[in-house]
Amino acid sequence: MRRDQILVATLSTEPQGVTRLLDWLLAQGHPIGEVAVIHTGGDVIRPAIARLDAEFAAGAYPGICYRRVPVVGRHGLVADILSEEDAGALLRTLYRTLQAARQAGLTVHLSVTGGRKTMAIYAMVAAQLLFGEHDRAWHMISVARWPGGEKSMHAGPDEAVKVVPVPVLRWADAATVAAVLETDDPWEAIRRQQAFALSEAARQRRVFLEHILTRAEREVVELLVREGLDNAGLAQRLHKSEKTIANQLTQIYQKFAAWRGFPDGSSGGRAALIAEFAPYLAARIGNSSQES
Repeated sequence: MRRDQILVATLSTEPQGVTRLLDWLLAQGHPIGEVAVIHTGGDVIRPAIARLDAEFAAGAYPGICYRRVPVVGRHGLVADILSEEDAGALLRTLYRTLQAARQAGLTVHLSVTGGRKTMAIYAMVAAQLLFGEHDRAWHMISVARWPGGEKSMHAGPDEAVKVVPVPVLRWADAATVAAVLETDDPWEAIRRQQAFALSEAARQRRVFLEHILTRAEREVVELLVREGLDNAGLAQRLHKSEKTIANQLTQIYQKFAAWRGFPDGSSGGRAALIAEFAPYLAARIGNSSQES
């Protein structure tokens, strides 16, 4: 069996969060070939690291490559996530780990069970930037408390452990992700994604105005958005009757609802139309003024 999947897990003081999720993934038939554990370097984490090291060294998971990925900042190993600089180092570590996995063609399973809440939040940011269609994020919920004082690395037959998928709203399509993968700087990746998103949004708005609306409807929309006129004002400026303007606006709102994909056909009316196109038309006027 080809082991082309990787578990990337953030580590807390409870190392069984890694092994129990790994056990579950393997039981579900996922061919995990590698485990990468993201961790800080404080004294409180070291016992958890030692237990994980011992577990894999003892051969509990034959055929699976285990590696630790420490969070390293400008001043060396980060002991804990206590500042913006620490959080930045964490994001870079998470981003580059997921980036390397994606570039190697591996399917990613991301665990956000262990570590501080900050680790889970930044892990999801990295996932939003880099995840492909088949990548997944998981959170493990222990329903019962640990039996006695022993926190075993593997669930016993009487322990109730539940694993739930965490939805990841990806920020970009496949083409954008390919461009994001070219940089190992997460902040640059975010800038690129934002630039792509703005460019795509502008393109779609141009398509709506120039290809979905008729020329007459476009004149109504542009005047409405730029000056906020009511029907009477629009009719006066465009030398049309108010009834004609009302009919045109009905058609415009229906097309707008379909373009936005509103399932109930509700467009949000005049306010939504203005909110959608005011920045676009203002930017277009600004660009025209600069060119002239």
